[in-house]
Parts: sequence; C-alpha cells; structure tokens
Amino acid sequence: MGRRKIEIKRIENSIERKAMFLRLRDDIFKKANALEKLCHVEVAVLVISPTNVPYTYGNPCFNDVVEHIQNPSASSKIVSLMKELECIKELEEVWTKRQQRNREKSNMKGIVDLKLEEIVAFKRKLEAFQVGLKRKIVEMEDLSSPSMVSKKTKKRRQGPSFIPDRAGLRPIIPQNYLE
Repeated sequence: MGRRKIEIKRIENSIERKAMFLRLRDDIFKKANALEKLCHVEVAVLVISPTNVPYTYGNPCFNDVVEHIQNPSASSKIVSLMKELECIKELEEVWTKRQQRNREKSNMKGIVDLKLEEIVAFKRKLEAFQVGLKRKIVEMEDLSSPSMVSKKTKKRRQGPSFIPDRAGLRPIIPQNYLE
C-alpha cells in the first residue's frame, strides 16, 4: 500500500476544489516551516486563493523576508543584531541558572539580594564571631602552655598545691592546709 499517483488536472467540483486548496495550503506552510527549521533559512510563502484572499507564511516574519529581498544591506544588519541579541539572551539564561544553582547549593541568600541593613547586621555578627574566636584562641593557648597561666585559671587552681619533694617520690602538703 504505497501512495497512489494523482493525476494533476483541474478539479471541476468547486467544493472539492476549495477543500483541496485548504489542505494543500496547510501542507505547503508545514513544508516551509520544516525547511526553515532544518536549514535555518528565511522562508516566505504567499498563496492567493481562488476567491482572491491572500494567505502568507513567513519565518521569522513575512514582511521581514520581503524587506530583506527589497533591501538586503539593512536587513542583514538587523539579522546580525538579532543573532547577537539571541546569543546574549542565551548567555544571560546560563548565568541566571548558574546563579540559581549556587544559591540552592549554599542555602543562603545571595549578596545581591540583601538589603543594606541586612549587610550591616551580617557584618556585626561576623565581627562578634571574630571577637569570640580570638577569645577562644587565647584561652586555648593559655591551657596548652603551663608557664603562662591566665587570671581565670589561677582562680580555679586556688586550694591545696602539691609540691613534689626533691626525689620526686612523694608530694609535700603545706602546713597551713593541715591545720
């Protein structure tokens, strides 16, 4: 069951002729669309019906294609600018997607989205965190070196002090502690 060959001749019945015209017109527009998409060319189709009604199809636009034919230098500039604009839009989309992915990964607001008050508050929090971190570093240094004991650790160590004797065998308990 292949396609059967249609004899090309005028259709006498006016209703059949109008139906065939509409079907073939749509087929021609579909083929023009496919040609434009596959070959990336500009396409313009003008069909005038038996009742003198014009039907047009153009990609990107029928008038643009006709203008391109009438004035090729101006339209080539427009086409190049349109292509450049499309490239810029694509780059903007890629950049926006990357920015969105980075925000989703960090689960934080982007710096761009923050208001001035939020940035100032964030700066204060960072400074407070930095002060706390420095305090912790000092405390850790005090605890790690036995020769340098901070005031806080001196207060904690009040009470009996054990001083080893010269042989290092037995601690000596001070007299005032026993009384």
